[in-house]
Amino acid sequence: MNVLSPERMAKYDAYAIKSWGIPSSVLMENAGRSTYRLVKERYLRAGNKVAVVCGRGNNGGDGFVIARYALRDGFPVKVLLVGPQAGLKGDAELNMRLYKSLGGEIVEVRDGSLHSPEQDLEESDIIIDAIFGTGLSKAVSGIEAMAIEAINSSGKPVVAVDIPSGIDGRSGAPLGVAVKAIHTFTYGYLKLGQLFYPGATHAGRITVIDISLPVHGEAKLGVDAQMVDGEMLRSFFRTRAPWSHKGTFGHAAVIAGSSGKTGAAAMTSLAALRIGAGLVSLVIPESLNAIMEVKLTEAMTYPVPDEGTGHLGLSSYDRITEFVRDKDVIVIGPGLSQHEETSEVVRRLYVETDKPFVVDADGINAFIGHEDLISEAGRDAVFTPHPGELGRIMGLSPAEINGDRMTAGKKFLEKTGVTLVLKGARTMVFDKDGEVFIIPTGNQALAKGGSGDILTGFIGGCAAQGYSLRESALLGAYLHGYLADRHVEGSSDMDLLAGDLLHGVGKALRDIQGGADRIYIEKCL
Repeated sequence: MNVLSPERMAKYDAYAIKSWGIPSSVLMENAGRSTYRLVKERYLRAGNKVAVVCGRGNNGGDGFVIARYALRDGFPVKVLLVGPQAGLKGDAELNMRLYKSLGGEIVEVRDGSLHSPEQDLEESDIIIDAIFGTGLSKAVSGIEAMAIEAINSSGKPVVAVDIPSGIDGRSGAPLGVAVKAIHTFTYGYLKLGQLFYPGATHAGRITVIDISLPVHGEAKLGVDAQMVDGEMLRSFFRTRAPWSHKGTFGHAAVIAGSSGKTGAAAMTSLAALRIGAGLVSLVIPESLNAIMEVKLTEAMTYPVPDEGTGHLGLSSYDRITEFVRDKDVIVIGPGLSQHEETSEVVRRLYVETDKPFVVDADGINAFIGHEDLISEAGRDAVFTPHPGELGRIMGLSPAEINGDRMTAGKKFLEKTGVTLVLKGARTMVFDKDGEVFIIPTGNQALAKGGSGDILTGFIGGCAAQGYSLRESALLGAYLHGYLADRHVEGSSDMDLLAGDLLHGVGKALRDIQGGADRIYIEKCL
């Protein structure tokens, strides 16, 4: 499902109006009518009182269309207009007049007015938020802020028109104060700010409504990102033939683990097997091999010299390069340590070994101060940092990364030329060809040590089977979050252990392959 920024969405609207000849009033009518129809089906009962809080722009115009249809169907409706009626223009003013022509009531909420919106909102059964749209770019203040605070404190269910008022349509950040809705009906396309947190929390459930924008506009105007869903994943799922053998599904070399961090190595290896790799061999410092022989039954181990240090050193380099020569993918980094010799081994392997790489954790840390080696090596690789790891390699703070994940990911991609899986809420995949994907799955239960190691193993296990690194990243990240979502549905967001993500993989894959997976974003005509 395609996702747009507010700026690109404005271009789509202009293209539909100017190039395709669809009147803007028709787009507004389509949006408001469809929203009303769905709100009526899902939230309204006979006699329910409807309060529509309208701004003075096109979002308010959508609200007037909704109010008109609700009034036509006999619902008690009151529009609270944030500002004077004289401030409306164009399609918003047209739809205000149409609403008034049916006898619709409008209450102006103005500075210095004796009327307070609180009582009207508290007397309603449902509130329609139509104050601001996706184009808002500055902090909310004045009577608009007062109206939003009144909506949030009303205790009534709130449905947002296009986006909750006060949410930045690009970043998802609240611009001062923002409406908290139970359901958002958005028009034409998903918007970035509806998927990024905290905007996603404010939006609640999201339904994308078709308002007759010309689809061929995508070829001309492009998109900002794609939201990954089961339909996309099913387009590249591979059939596993009955006559397959373990060699059919590839051999992944996992280079991971050090003293105190053998769990990361074990979980990465098991995750690669669980998602379908035929063979997995863990390259491990020989002083740790005995414990790994106990931890791992299905995965093989390959101990290399470490002089009893518990971490990889340069003395192991030749043995490792010889071992990985016939492997299908190298998965490197989880629990590896940041000892200087270990980091040097990582960099040399990356530069000198012509294999696909999945690089995580200390594998990424090894390139701090050596970022140019990533692009110079020209590897087909996936890097899977969390915001802290990406920040360290880019010289930014985690807050700066999370403040604009889209820009940070694109800059890393431009500098390195490798596929990036930027973990977090939301996980994003930046393909080396420039496409951006947003993963809708996952929740706060994943905020626990080891969950990233499972994701790394999933990606490496897919790559071993012959999936492209982009396909591996998309399938691995989606499945990873999906398993966490299913866990929370049946338990809690507190008790998930990383190892729990290894259970239920088969059922989750069957759901996705068979089209029975959860629908995260709904589309309606």
